[in-house]
Amino acid sequence: MTIPDKRILNFAGFLMCADLMGYALFAQYYLMLEPCPLCILQRIAVVGMGVVFLLMALHNPAGVGRFAYALLLVVSMSMGAI
Repeated sequence: MTIPDKRILNFAGFLMCADLMGYALFAQYYLMLEPCPLCILQRIAVVGMGVVFLLMALHNPAGVGRFAYALLLVVSMSMGAI
């Protein structure tokens, strides 16, 4: 079994973030669930992660660029943990 290309994995990460946001908006507007402040903060973090994943999928960085994007991803993820 081979490991998929990094571009495909980054795009899969973007799709997961898009799915999370899609369900959050579905729950808010269709199920009429009001988000708490923590939920709103986590939504911002998920959108940030999705943007970084999409940029990584489009740019397909190598070397130092990969670590720079990874640092942006860690910063985006940690924003949801505050």
